[in-house]
Amino acid sequence: MHLVRAAQVVRREMFQTRFTCDGAFHADCQKDSVTPSLLALVNMILDGANIKHQAKLANTSTTAAALTVSQLLVFNSVKHARSVESTSVRHSRERETLLPLYLSLKIHAVTRSRGLIDTLFSLEMCVSYDRLLQLTTIANGVCQRFNMEEVVCPPKLRKGLFTNGAVDNIDHNPSSATAKDSFHGTGISLM
Repeated sequence: MHLVRAAQVVRREMFQTRFTCDGAFHADCQKDSVTPSLLALVNMILDGANIKHQAKLANTSTTAAALTVSQLLVFNSVKHARSVESTSVRHSRERETLLPLYLSLKIHAVTRSRGLIDTLFSLEMCVSYDRLLQLTTIANGVCQRFNMEEVVCPPKLRKGLFTNGAVDNIDHNPSSATAKDSFHGTGISLM
């Protein structure tokens, strides 16, 4: 009965909290994608149920294993139990945490293997290959915008938003005996 009550408390908080990926991986993005109660429960399962230890973890960083397991639990959680006959995997975009997105993007960038992504998707560890293609389509759209405007500018740049710029020389002057020319240019960065 205690386990049932603990699961109900954690699930209630999980389904009340919404996390959406904004396309950036900031410092605490993994921790922000899971609820504190879920993270505390997973930490207690992994490290033992020591209240003093949990209080220390709340004030400092948490373990990577606890963040990984917590994100996979959020990603794979469903409000209603799946039927026994159902073989399809259903994931809500509201429940997509950064780990499944990152795994798919990283595997695709390194191996370009649809089979590997499909295998990890069937194990419910990453997003599907079709979802990955949707994400890469968005990124390709940003690159096409850069090519069309002939300038690389942050997509979030707009009027009224604080922007800082930095300008510096780019000088490359090869000093080898076979070098035929050098490059001199200017780099401009907007943040």
